[in-house]
Amino acid sequence: MKKIFILLSLMFLLNGCFESVALVGVSGVSNGKVLQSSLNTAVSYGIKKGTGKSPLGHALAYANKKDPEKKKEPDLSFTKKTNSETSLIVKKQMSLTQAKIKEKELFYNSLRNFTSSLQSAIKERSKIKYLDQ
Repeated sequence: MKKIFILLSLMFLLNGCFESVALVGVSGVSNGKVLQSSLNTAVSYGIKKGTGKSPLGHALAYANKKDPEKKKEPDLSFTKKTNSETSLIVKKQMSLTQAKIKEKELFYNSLRNFTSSLQSAIKERSKIKYLDQ
């Protein structure tokens, strides 16, 4: 009971330390990159405080400045080729599946014919002749 009380009280007291642990956890302590992670976060914070933009915001602004007439729609010319290749593959698979289905139908039809002829042969051989007749 005493241990549980101590753990609960420590949890409430150390609740504010979680944010600094999250800073370290970005790159991972196990990789030994604590200094790199904290330096990266500090530089990012300094850039944002000084310029008002994050480093990613600066990179996007630079990309927009270099290529202002960038098309917003993606280039879909490769999809025509991909779609035709895909449709060929699908058609081939469909024809293979249809051939397998026809083979199974032929097999089952021949099996049905065989069983029906076998049944009639068994019925004729197993007729019980009445002793009265």
